[in-house]
Amino acid sequence: MLKKFSLFFHPIEIDLSFTPFVLRLDNETYQIMKASDENIADLLGLEQEVYFGRTPWSRFSFKSELKKHANSLYLVVYQGSTLVGFVGMRMQAQEGHITNIAVKPTYQRRGIGEFLLRTMIGIAQKNRAVQMTLEVRSDNYNAQSLYRKLGFKDNFIRKNYYTTEQADAISMIKELTD
Repeated sequence: MLKKFSLFFHPIEIDLSFTPFVLRLDNETYQIMKASDENIADLLGLEQEVYFGRTPWSRFSFKSELKKHANSLYLVVYQGSTLVGFVGMRMQAQEGHITNIAVKPTYQRRGIGEFLLRTMIGIAQKNRAVQMTLEVRSDNYNAQSLYRKLGFKDNFIRKNYYTTEQADAISMIKELTD
């Protein structure tokens, strides 16, 4: 109990440092780096493509999230000058929460999404998170399959989570163990 009390007044510092690097995956070369305001136009374009013209996040949403350096990390994946994927995570207490993830449709099923999720899981574990959470559209079976492959389990349904389409989301959780 004393340890929990101490953590409340002296919270563990979160380390979301990230060093850019080049990844070889399936004979392709990708650059992985921290997202910045300079990537927002590409992020919006990718979301429009992935979500069939519906843009769940606005320019303001991305700008706001990218400012939260103390507890959020957003990574982008480029092949040359083309944004092919991104992921965002927010650390809250002992939980890593995936806020957003997308992979360009022509680059899906190449391991990029899995790589990004595994990277975020590792960063969350490094920061002593005990669980990871995310929401996924109830009709996005491909994403659900990937999440389950990585150990995420259905937690509960969020009714009308995607308000503009009145679509439900499945809240998923992954327990993190050493």
